[in-house]
Amino acid sequence: MSKAQLKKALAGMEAQEIAEMICELYDARPEAKEYLEYWLKPDIERELEKYKQKLKRLFFTSSGKPRKRPTITSIKKELKYFSSICYDPEMIAELYLHLCEIDLEWLRTRSNPSAGAKGTRGNLDMTFQYIEGAALEDRYGIRMERLEETLKEEEKRGEGRRGYGWRRWRW
Repeated sequence: MSKAQLKKALAGMEAQEIAEMICELYDARPEAKEYLEYWLKPDIERELEKYKQKLKRLFFTSSGKPRKRPTITSIKKELKYFSSICYDPEMIAELYLHLCEIDLEWLRTRSNPSAGAKGTRGNLDMTFQYIEGAALEDRYGIRMERLEETLKEEEKRGEGRRGYGWRRWRW
């Protein structure tokens, strides 16, 4: 259904019917509930903190133990939901940078950082592309350089461990 068809269908409904439909949507879909709650009381700082916590929970348990690496799909889903609520590119860039910081923190907890460095590199590249596309290099350039240096250090830490699998057996 296109927007024009939706507008036409909504124009033919009474206000009470539209209100009922929105309430049903609120109950049926968590994403709609989140959007409507934000629409009623917009507080972007609170939303940013909420999504930062969601990203952290993808990488760590509530007790702080690292989980297995989250899929890129689950990461992009959280980034997409936040960017659909927030239209401020600086806030979205903050969330992307937080993702990289959490990912590097997760990488530091690994005994073999080279195993997860590729995914971290991908997240860092995705963040850099967003920041470059939003023309925010001046604001976040130094922070990005620090993240890049930290990742290189972690990659060096894991270089001597390549080629060993479970229980230190050579593949």
